[in-house]
Amino acid sequence: MTQSMSLQRFYLFAVATLCALAAALLANPAHARKVALVIANAEYQATSPLSNPPSDAALVAEAAKQAGFDDVTLVTDVGMEAFEAALREFRKKADGAEVAMVYYAGHGMEGKGKNWLLPVDAKLEAERDLPYEAIELDLVMDAMYGAQVRMVVLDACRNNPYANKWSSSTRAVARGLVPVEQDDVIVIYAAAPGMVAFDGDGNSPFAKSLAKRLPQPDLPLQLLGGTVRDDVLAETEGDQRPFVSASVTGT
Repeated sequence: MTQSMSLQRFYLFAVATLCALAAALLANPAHARKVALVIANAEYQATSPLSNPPSDAALVAEAAKQAGFDDVTLVTDVGMEAFEAALREFRKKADGAEVAMVYYAGHGMEGKGKNWLLPVDAKLEAERDLPYEAIELDLVMDAMYGAQVRMVVLDACRNNPYANKWSSSTRAVARGLVPVEQDDVIVIYAAAPGMVAFDGDGNSPFAKSLAKRLPQPDLPLQLLGGTVRDDVLAETEGDQRPFVSASVTGT
């Protein structure tokens, strides 16, 4: 009788432990195979607002879910503090993930030889303000460092909104964004370096193609950017050429 009760208690304990472990795994996004952070900034306070980022980001977020991403976070109109908080939270989810993707739609620029993404509360009087008012792309890369494959999609290759405001001595500020080269990362730009992207009607040509191709089951991630580029080139009759930097295999 005592032995039977002991076995029963053991089985109950084992079942309870397995249930607790399963609940913990489900509750911890870090164990998701694919995670995505989608950011849309449109309502800028100190420079020109944008029309398309919210609809483009919503389209891409839905496509990511269809593509099998286990955890998709969509944030809109984030200031500096909220932007950094979103990246910190995403870093936890990306640790141990098979694929981590960040899609950003909003104002972005090149300055000091680096790429910067602009929070909606950015107040830039000069290029030297960038480290204090904008998010360096390297910070986004670092947030995904724990994932096996990292993918950054930058729908931010628009004209520098401060180009006319800043003095001509700001030599490092250019149109569009500059290329980034890192191992095990795919970077897809809406437009080639030095060029700008078009908003389109309702959704941008770039966002529409990305949303169409991302869930395509027979399209490896390393070929995604090239396929999107071809789509956009065709739709814009060559006026917009997305740019791809990829250093991954077997995904």
